[in-house]
Amino acid sequence: MELKKITVGDLMSKSYIISENGKAIIIDPGADGEKLYNYLQENNLTLKNIINTHGHFDHMAANEFLKDKTGAEILAHSKADLKFEDPELNLSQSFRREKISSPSLDRALKEGEIINFENLKLRIIYTPGHSEDGISIYLEEEKVLFSGDCIFASGVGRTDFSDSDFEVLTDSIEEKIFLLPGDTIFYPGHGPECKISSFKKGVWPAFK
Repeated sequence: MELKKITVGDLMSKSYIISENGKAIIIDPGADGEKLYNYLQENNLTLKNIINTHGHFDHMAANEFLKDKTGAEILAHSKADLKFEDPELNLSQSFRREKISSPSLDRALKEGEIINFENLKLRIIYTPGHSEDGISIYLEEEKVLFSGDCIFASGVGRTDFSDSDFEVLTDSIEEKIFLLPGDTIFYPGHGPECKISSFKKGVWPAFK
């Protein structure tokens, strides 16, 4: 597995490109679609899927550009579709005074679903709290988790939005993410990667 981390947009969101055998998946193309597309072109990669960990604009603003360029399928939790079409719900109206939207989902992802991509298996974990449509993406054999805005190397996702809930976020972290091996490296929607064990020991106690 090749993993490329690209920081995009004013909010310094993280986009992740997973590639194998000339094919690719992008997780959270939050902005700078041309930059992401150029990387695909320069590395002769065919984009198969766009996966959004949730529907906030800083994680999906480049969906339309990339879909138009590549025809890749857009995958996310079913509740993300409402955010894709509504600038108020995806926060682009309040944060940017812009009306950012995305094409509709091609396929909704469910808790426990496995996406088979070349030799990789990506398991979907439903992790709401920051956003009711939040998912994380787990690659067990690689010991890698893409956590969206659920957890960060030095904090957790905001819970002051209309569909946020700190208690729900707590359940997602303690009852799902903490069940994964501690040496799993998580790649969040903003900032650097971190081990789950380091987050559990050094970050989470401050939120309890």
